[in-house]
Amino acid sequence: MKKAHYLFLLLVPIFASGQKKIGDSITYKNPIIDAYLADPCIILVDDTYYLFATGEAPDGDQIPIYSSKNLTDWTFEKGAVQKGDSLSWNFKHFWAPEVHKYNDTYYLYYTASPEDSPSNSQNKVGVASSKNILGPYEDHGPLIPHGSIDGHPFLDTDGKMYFYFTVEQLNSTGLPMGKIYAYTMKDPLTITGEPIAVITKHPWQEGPFVIKKDNEYWMTYSIGAWKNDTYHIVLAKSKHPLGPFEFIEKPLLESTDVVKGPGHHAIFTDKHNQQWIVYHGWDPSFKARYPRIDPLYWKNGMLHCDGPTSTKTTINFPIKK
Repeated sequence: MKKAHYLFLLLVPIFASGQKKIGDSITYKNPIIDAYLADPCIILVDDTYYLFATGEAPDGDQIPIYSSKNLTDWTFEKGAVQKGDSLSWNFKHFWAPEVHKYNDTYYLYYTASPEDSPSNSQNKVGVASSKNILGPYEDHGPLIPHGSIDGHPFLDTDGKMYFYFTVEQLNSTGLPMGKIYAYTMKDPLTITGEPIAVITKHPWQEGPFVIKKDNEYWMTYSIGAWKNDTYHIVLAKSKHPLGPFEFIEKPLLESTDVVKGPGHHAIFTDKHNQQWIVYHGWDPSFKARYPRIDPLYWKNGMLHCDGPTSTKTTINFPIKK
């Protein structure tokens, strides 16, 4: 199989305003689902959006899946995966899912661990696959063979593939915890070479997501403490997917009086070819992390988001700022 035939639907970062129709619009209100759904990602399949999130699903399986035709009205579908036994790599946690389509197969990357995981040290990013967005997903085990969380694959326009992740505590290889590293990839199930440090600026950084714009690579990721309002999303850019990355001082999303700790996100493209960020945010009393969305746009060569929003909002296309 040739690399030219590979496709990750979420990984082709095209902001092509010319494909939007004047007069098209979307009305949405955050949070988009009234449920504790952290670390969300969204993928558009045909005319339906699917949201995957951290944790146990209402049906008892793991990683809940919700569907929507309009980004406003959502229906619970099922849990994506079943947990293994206490010794299996995926007995607990089930964090930070990302779903990407590669040829005719959906690949679900997520973090999990066996029952015995001191200080979360046995967390690993693994992968499952399915021919159907709703599964059933076949487990392929850990993709990263050592302590890791928050995996994110990126397919470049030249066909080369990369996999980003955050190093977990007590990493067995001695890598420094809380730093973002990357591997090259042979295919969606195989990493190659040695891990390369790409973002190490902060005490802890997590949830990386990469897009490409005008031959520059933009990494968005979360910093701060996930349990409070210091958590937020920042940016860095580079001429190469493996860096070095230049940190951007202005955050992409940060806390407001209504939304606390916005973070751990993914980027998706809607039916109008508009790109959005999907992320979680605490309510002001810190009772739950709810899934939220806001559109992204470019201005003066910089990626922007006018969120977190918390009232009913109508977006008219194309977005002009």
